[in-house]
Amino acid sequence: MPVRLFIRVMIHQPTSSFYEDRTGEFSLDTGELMRIRQKITKVYVQRTGKPLWVISEDLERDVFMSATEAQAHGIVDFVAVD
Repeated sequence: MPVRLFIRVMIHQPTSSFYEDRTGEFSLDTGELMRIRQKITKVYVQRTGKPLWVISEDLERDVFMSATEAQAHGIVDFVAVD
């Protein structure tokens, strides 16, 4: 009997534990997180073909998708179905 998996994909912006940082470290973390977010956004824009504003909005909150929704969104290349 084949095993069926329920696959979910979630995208969200990068985060940090700012509450634990001192002021100087907070500034460094903020800059690094902004660079990471810009890179992630650029990759998603290139990969999905969606406009920058759509990807930016998606990264503002947790976006959960099924495997087929992630494929339609352009994040997943293909979904294997038995």
